[in-house]
Amino acid sequence: MANIFKRTLNRLKTAEKRSVSYDSTTAIGLPYSQIISPLSTLASMQLSVVYRCVDVVSDAIASQNWEHLEYKNNGWNKNEFSDYAFLLNKNPNPGMSKFIMFKTAITQTLLHGNGWIKIERPYPMGDPISLFLVNYPVTTYLKKDGSVYHIIKSPGEDITVADEDMLHFMKFTYNGYTGVSVLTHAFNSLGISYAAETSAKGFFASGANANIVIKTEGKLTSVKATDIKNAFKNAIGTSSADSSGYSGGIAVIESGLEVQPISVNPKDAQLLETREFNVVDLCRFFGVHPSKAFDSSNLTYSNIESFQLGFLTDTASPWDCNIESEINRKLLRPSKQKYNYFNLDISQLLRANLDAKANYVSKMFQCGGFTVNEVRREAGTPPISGGDKAYVPMNMLAVDTPITKNTKVDKKIKVEENEK
Repeated sequence: MANIFKRTLNRLKTAEKRSVSYDSTTAIGLPYSQIISPLSTLASMQLSVVYRCVDVVSDAIASQNWEHLEYKNNGWNKNEFSDYAFLLNKNPNPGMSKFIMFKTAITQTLLHGNGWIKIERPYPMGDPISLFLVNYPVTTYLKKDGSVYHIIKSPGEDITVADEDMLHFMKFTYNGYTGVSVLTHAFNSLGISYAAETSAKGFFASGANANIVIKTEGKLTSVKATDIKNAFKNAIGTSSADSSGYSGGIAVIESGLEVQPISVNPKDAQLLETREFNVVDLCRFFGVHPSKAFDSSNLTYSNIESFQLGFLTDTASPWDCNIESEINRKLLRPSKQKYNYFNLDISQLLRANLDAKANYVSKMFQCGGFTVNEVRREAGTPPISGGDKAYVPMNMLAVDTPITKNTKVDKKIKVEENEK
């Protein structure tokens, strides 16, 4: 064991730092991006549709429970009380719950392109004992053999981490080593949406009054022009910091003055239409149906269920597969990977839909997929004696089963005929 530990340390010390490194992607400034000044993360999150898309995706992933499956007795069996299940579902580290850790990691992946979770082991080849969310910049270095290692830029020191000890989540990537933020690709749509929100804010802050010009036929002194302007501003209200006016006021102007608006009104600028379109446009980048962002323009009683199913199949399921592949590749020791597997239980997203859950459990029981006690466990009730048997309908036989006088089906038919 000491030799293994020594070889691992030497491998990390002699890892080649190539001249080309792949830095962690942030929402501002990418080395391979043509964007000069993308919208900042904070400004993007101030848009309601961005906040909702990030929130709904991260919540969907974090709310699912992890299942630890072991291959025993010629089949995969759940091990709900293993150390892995406890680590992933109960207590990944002393300072953070499982929900918050995974929600924050997915949020970082969406906004910055990369989410990092460090695996702590008692020794290099040991089983994990804790998982820590990484909140510092991470640089990934590519070595000659195609493998990578990571350096965490923590305050005071740089921490070198082997790739097998770092969970790296990324949704979209150009090179396979570093992810690209959704905000980077959605830069144009974010800019339009942010400009529309700013325009709407300025319009209503000014009392819904347009920009105006006061014209006169004569010549005014600068003092007189300033007095007229301030009087008009105080009467009709404005968003200027030096104004104490209010919206809906009455302005009295001198004879010979003409008030002329010069700005485009919101109707001509299609402000409302633009804001509605931006919701749909930004939802495309996040892979979220607009109904999940509370856009009810196309919702009906007949399609709302299909939209919910579309979220599970088109959004949540690919995310689950992405995260599961990283967890199964790195959390388990190589000797355990063949007979162990971790799976996110997507049925947790239907826990509030009792009708769909009851339909699922009923069908699983009727085909022999669930026993009575497994059905009771899904309902949160204790098991009963004799409830560990699976049942199948008697009116179904294998296609190659011959019908003879000795079959149960034939005997059942004879009993019915005798009763008649």
